[in-house]
Amino acid sequence: MPRMQLDTGCEGPLALNDNAFELCREFIQPQGDRFFQQVSRYDDYLAGVAKRPGYKAGDTLKLILPFLKAHGLTNARIEAYSRKNVTLVPGAEGAFKFLHSRDFPIFEISTSYRPFAEAVGLKLGFKKENIFSTELDLDRYSLPTAEAEELKRLQGEIVAAPSIEFPPDAAAAADLPAPVAEAIAALDRIFSERLPRIPIGVLLQEVNPIGGPEKAKAVSDSLAQTKLSMADIIYVGDSITDVQAFEAVRAGGGLAISFNGNRYAANAAEVIVVADSAWPIAMLVAIFQLWGKEGVLEVASPETRAKSRSLVLPEAVIEPIAMGLEGHVFNLYDQNAADWDKVVEESQAMRAQLRGETVAALG
Repeated sequence: MPRMQLDTGCEGPLALNDNAFELCREFIQPQGDRFFQQVSRYDDYLAGVAKRPGYKAGDTLKLILPFLKAHGLTNARIEAYSRKNVTLVPGAEGAFKFLHSRDFPIFEISTSYRPFAEAVGLKLGFKKENIFSTELDLDRYSLPTAEAEELKRLQGEIVAAPSIEFPPDAAAAADLPAPVAEAIAALDRIFSERLPRIPIGVLLQEVNPIGGPEKAKAVSDSLAQTKLSMADIIYVGDSITDVQAFEAVRAGGGLAISFNGNRYAANAAEVIVVADSAWPIAMLVAIFQLWGKEGVLEVASPETRAKSRSLVLPEAVIEPIAMGLEGHVFNLYDQNAADWDKVVEESQAMRAQLRGETVAALG
């Protein structure tokens, strides 16, 4: 069997949560959910539309930290909440128990704060040293009452700003509707001018979320541990933060899989999985282990699927997969799929079905 390893994102492929959104909704009052949505869409704008130098997708996780601190969040509270509220993708426990039995390395590469990434990994049998995630230590920072009150005022301004909703094809600031441009300008002032003048604003320089380039680096770091090559890897992701890892894996001959991905992930991957269970990932990984990338692409292509070698998977492989897939639905596509816009729409619809409309709409 070919040597291989699996690297996978956390939120989306493994868990249904958006932990940062849930922390804001739970602990930031009032309207912590709207606060997070506004900051997340601002993040999408900076990374995907303005392409601001030095900014990367996923930096939402540092932008919200001063505000979480202002509402009394500590390391212990984040860890306790994260452990208590993990919701796994249906079938993930069985699928990863099967994958661990196949005796190859598995890594979790997550933008999430480490307490949540480790809570998910614990449930799914990941080795702690095989988890890459955003490091966080809120307890290192002090926050006087006056600073906390100022942050709450800024939070109110973010919530009160017009909703940040921009056309999917927006390519520059000039493409934004006037109210959205107004909101972007307001958040620019808060994050570029006002927060840096508050001592707690140092969080924005000292915390480095595992975003796009860091995920690509984590893939390389995981390969340094296993001594394998990029051609030996399957990478599974679902969002804009996975695009650079997808690109690195594809450039090195590995396989990039979008699992219920948004349009960024679907457009960047080679294989698109739309499924209400984690078991199709187990199936594709088993095929990769037996027949390499070509075997997976054969299954994903409608032209070759009917005569695919997957029909003769060994009984020890096909039996647990068939049992795991029973009662579930999934579709596979490659980048040559007809009606591409419908494929992306289907992927995003399943994302919303499993994770809820609000979480699914986040980058």
